[in-house]
Amino acid sequence: MIYRHRKHRGNFLDSKKVINDLISQIKDVLKIGPSGFIGIDVGLSSVKVAQLDGNEESGFKLVAYGSEPLPEGAIIEDDIQKEEEVIEAIRSAIEKAGISSVNAVLGLAGPNTVARKLQLAGGSEEEIEDQVSWEVEQYIPFSLETSKVSFHIVGENEGGGVDVIVAAAKGEVVESYRELLEKAGLKPKIFDLGLLAVVNVFELVYSEKLEDPNESWILMDLGAQKTEFIIYKNNKIMFTKEIMIGGVIITEEIQRQMGVNYYEAEDLKNHGDENGNLPEEILEIIDSVVESFFAEIKKTVDFYISSTSDESFVECVLTGGSSLIPGLTEGLEALLGISVSIMNPFEAIEYDPKKIKEDQLNEIAYRGAGVLGLAMRSV
Repeated sequence: MIYRHRKHRGNFLDSKKVINDLISQIKDVLKIGPSGFIGIDVGLSSVKVAQLDGNEESGFKLVAYGSEPLPEGAIIEDDIQKEEEVIEAIRSAIEKAGISSVNAVLGLAGPNTVARKLQLAGGSEEEIEDQVSWEVEQYIPFSLETSKVSFHIVGENEGGGVDVIVAAAKGEVVESYRELLEKAGLKPKIFDLGLLAVVNVFELVYSEKLEDPNESWILMDLGAQKTEFIIYKNNKIMFTKEIMIGGVIITEEIQRQMGVNYYEAEDLKNHGDENGNLPEEILEIIDSVVESFFAEIKKTVDFYISSTSDESFVECVLTGGSSLIPGLTEGLEALLGISVSIMNPFEAIEYDPKKIKEDQLNEIAYRGAGVLGLAMRSV
C-alpha cells in the first residue's frame, strides 16, 4: 500500500480498527482519559521514549523522557527475539518518564526499512503515485506487495520532472511492532522512519543556517547497526545512503578479541578501564573499524559529487550514540575538509528542569534525536 505524506513524514499505519480509533479520537478531543502522543524508539540495545509540548510555531519543550536497556539479542536486525523483555522495557521506560498517554509514534529502522530519492516524470498527485508504484519495486529489497510505502514530493528537478523521497517498510515488520506496542498497553498511531525523524530535528536546530539554497550539508546518524548518510540542500533531502557500519561492530570485535561478554565490551568501548582510559588494544580495534567507515564515507561522497557535480559542502553534522567514538570527529574533518560537529537538540528544544534530570541531558543530546523527532510528530 502506498501513502502520500507531508514534509519528512511517513505513516505506515494501515488502521483496521475504525470504531476504536474513532472512540479514541473523541476521548482525546474531550480530554477523557490520557491524551497526547509519545515518541518511541526501540533500538538494538535500548528503548527510549519522549513527550513534547508545543509546536513548530511556539517552540517545543521536552516534558518527559525515559530509557531502558535491552538484553543482548532482544532484537536482531528487525526481528524481535525476546518479546516479553522488550515489552517490559517499553513499560519501564514509560513509567520512569512518568508518561500517562498511550498514543504512540514509533520509529522504524533496520534492514527491512529503506528510504530512496527517485526522479520521476511528474504530473498530478495520482500520476506521481502511479509512477512511484512502477519505479519503487526495483529499489526496495523486499516484495512491494507486502510492503508499506509512503512518499514525499521534494520538488521539481532540473530535468523538468519531480524528485520524490520514498520510504518503505516490510509489512510484517510493521505488523510485528504494532502487536508489540499493543501488548505493552499502547495505541500505535503512527509508524515513521527513524531517518526522517532525525531530519526533522536537524531542520529545527539548524533552521537559520539552512537558508542559503546553494549550500549542502552532510548529516549522519551513527547508530548501533548502521549509519544513515544524508545530504541536505535547499530545504530538501538530496541524497540518502545506508552504510552498514555502526557501533555494535566495535562492540562485537572487542568481545571477540578481548574474550568478554557484550555488556563488558560496551562498557570498555564507552568508558575505558577502571581509570577511565581506553586501553591500547581497544583503541586499535576502534581505529580499524573507523578506517573502514571512513573508506565508505569517501566512496559515498565521491559518488554523489560525480553524479551531481555538487561540491558545495559547508558542514557535517553527526548524531547518534556512535558519534562519540574517539577520533571520529577529527578524522572526518580531515577526510571531508569541512567543519564537523555533533548536533545538540537542546539548542532548539527547551526542557522542563523539574521533569528532566541534569544527568539525562547528555544521553538525550547524543542518543535521543530520533525519539525527539518522533515526538515532534505528535504535537
